[in-house]
Amino acid sequence: MTSEFIRPRAPLGFLSVVLWGIACVSVAIFASRASAQDAVTLTQLAQLTVQKGFKNIGLGDVCDRLHIGIACKVYQLNAAIDPGESQKFGLSAGWQTSLNIVPQRSGTDIVITDHDSHIGYAYLIGADGGLKSVAVGLSSSGDGKNWRWKPGPVNDEITQKFASEKAYWLAQINDIRALPDRKD
Repeated sequence: MTSEFIRPRAPLGFLSVVLWGIACVSVAIFASRASAQDAVTLTQLAQLTVQKGFKNIGLGDVCDRLHIGIACKVYQLNAAIDPGESQKFGLSAGWQTSLNIVPQRSGTDIVITDHDSHIGYAYLIGADGGLKSVAVGLSSSGDGKNWRWKPGPVNDEITQKFASEKAYWLAQINDIRALPDRKD
């Protein structure tokens, strides 16, 4: 017995293109919402860092190499990556990381730095929450001091390291809220 309703079949190629298009639009909408949410959370992190972080910390040549000023002073929060966080966020255990807020006349720049005793990275976050530029530093003394910084490439490896660092700091917002305010 045949059915009264016969559905016309679309060519498989056309259907694949339509489904691919729907998937791409869905991913783009999700990514833009996630990026917008990250930007709001980054703004909150910046405000909390100014409120609770160390004040007037010099970043040496980092700001110059990121093209956001010379000898800038920042508000800063610091953390050492423990083994649990290393596994959770894909960061190197024992590395030092800092969230740095650079007040500017035109707004605020956010710089995340991370380093061990020999090599370091500085990530400038764009207004969209993405990686705007990077600087790579080498400790000439090998003890985490006497840094020499230069602009670095924004490639897949660096972008992944940045994403892991950013995810780490975004996950810390509740712990940062619980910190006491800085006493000036």
